[in-house]
Amino acid sequence: MKSIRQKVLVIVLSVFIVPSSFAQGVKPSIEVSESADSGKAKDSGLTDQMLYQYLISEIAGQRGRVGLALRGMTDLAQRTRDPRVARRAVEIAFQARQMDAALEATALWLELEPDSPVARQTLAAITSSQGTLESTKMNLGKLLAQPNRTAGVLMQLSGLLSRFPDKPAVAAVVSELAQPHLKLPEAHFAIAQASFAAKDGAAALAAINEADKLRPGWQQAAILKAHVLRETSDESADNFLKQFLAAYPAATDVRVAYARMLAVQKAYLQAREEFRLAMKNKPDDAEIPYAIGLLSQQVEDYADADKQFKRVIELKPDDTNPVFFNLGSVSEARKLPAEAIEWYGKVSSGDYFVTAQLKIAGIMAKRDGMSAGRKFLQDAQASQADAPETRIQLILAEAQLLRDAKAFKEAFESLSDAINKNPDMADLLYDRAMVAEKIARFDVLEADLRKVIELRPDHAHAYNALGYTFAERNKRLDEAYALVKKALSLSPDDAFIQDSLGWVQFRSGRVDEALVTLKKAYQQRRDPEIAAHLGEVLWVKGERTEALKLWQTAILENPENDLLRTVMGKFKP
Repeated sequence: MKSIRQKVLVIVLSVFIVPSSFAQGVKPSIEVSESADSGKAKDSGLTDQMLYQYLISEIAGQRGRVGLALRGMTDLAQRTRDPRVARRAVEIAFQARQMDAALEATALWLELEPDSPVARQTLAAITSSQGTLESTKMNLGKLLAQPNRTAGVLMQLSGLLSRFPDKPAVAAVVSELAQPHLKLPEAHFAIAQASFAAKDGAAALAAINEADKLRPGWQQAAILKAHVLRETSDESADNFLKQFLAAYPAATDVRVAYARMLAVQKAYLQAREEFRLAMKNKPDDAEIPYAIGLLSQQVEDYADADKQFKRVIELKPDDTNPVFFNLGSVSEARKLPAEAIEWYGKVSSGDYFVTAQLKIAGIMAKRDGMSAGRKFLQDAQASQADAPETRIQLILAEAQLLRDAKAFKEAFESLSDAINKNPDMADLLYDRAMVAEKIARFDVLEADLRKVIELRPDHAHAYNALGYTFAERNKRLDEAYALVKKALSLSPDDAFIQDSLGWVQFRSGRVDEALVTLKKAYQQRRDPEIAAHLGEVLWVKGERTEALKLWQTAILENPENDLLRTVMGKFKP
């Protein structure tokens, strides 16, 4: 009898493995190109013998002779080197509850298709099926003992062990597993990756340097080394990448990684030039002109952004919606409202859809009046009758349109009408609470936020908003502190919640604590409202020159922010 753990494993894996085209009776087309790195066989074509073996294996499985089916499909996968056949072998192995065979077939699948997330998830589920790091190590050791699998499995070790939270222990296991294979650069790469995850920068750097000695110019190793060096300083990572690219100018993956690093550092023009160099080597990679387009938007070179996004569309990306959205943004920035509406209108689904509808409504409201913008969104709501979540988001978009126009009373009424029809919709309640504050309906604000907390006890921003409101009104400060601390426990890295905590501390007379908290919040996110609060605390502390400098910088970046302007007027009319 199979153990409960094995039964659970089969259920888990059924989520990862979906029927392939083979299982649906589609004739496989085995056309595998030769690759120096992958070890795949040359294109052998689909011979009659292979097709016969495939059909025999499938028929055997259908008649309950899963052992014969598994042997036939595994042998075929090894001979054809086709990842689809390997995947089918995995499916049969699970149907047969033969975990050792499933492990073998999955390892082959991952070897043939190393970027497949499903293959990685499947292998991780099998190797960790006993639940402990030690048992997983034993399973991985079996795979590493197979010479034709060693390099591929080494490259997957960190991902396969990522579910274990004790990263130093994982690093020790990876190091132990890699020891018999130290002649392979992949072994040192695996050690470096695990050491880096365990925050042992020295061990990671030593290991990645060994990998580089064994395989000079290896791009994956160079990218990992840059990440390790960046923990010390951006400058050391930059210098390394510059030297690497000078030695290996065709290393496009490294150049793209360098460009992304520069973008994070806000060196937008330099990042854009690196992406342009990368595009020369990969002219058909849609992600590169997309990145250039985003950077051109950032530096307000809208003509180039328009050109790059249109190039992305020519390359037929998997998802055109974000490209259409950005083309709409570019047209809007170029003061071409009709063109912007046309591009936004092409966004058909996904995360960008509702925002695109709001953008169209905003343009129409400015051009034709608020009633035109609202009508557009109301028509969109009606068209989404069969998609209630999207319809609710469009209701929120209508309220946002009104809030942006400072029509808070109308926004309150619109949301109230929606809440009457959807009384337990947390998103609607939260947004109405935010609008209620603008029209001094604090009774509604508190009632709505408490109901949001009741409906969604993990809603960090509901606790935060209620606590901040009490602090802003200088009331119930002990309760405000408790609410904000609860919010921070749910979302400890949120700069806005840290800002609320600092404001509660300030209102409670704990000025020194408030200064530390608000500096941390502003360091994490340069938001104008955090700048307003931090400046006020600095002013009260007597550090007025620093407060003025902070406010002046913030107002240059956010000239229309009401809170910032109010605070500056209060202390320096």
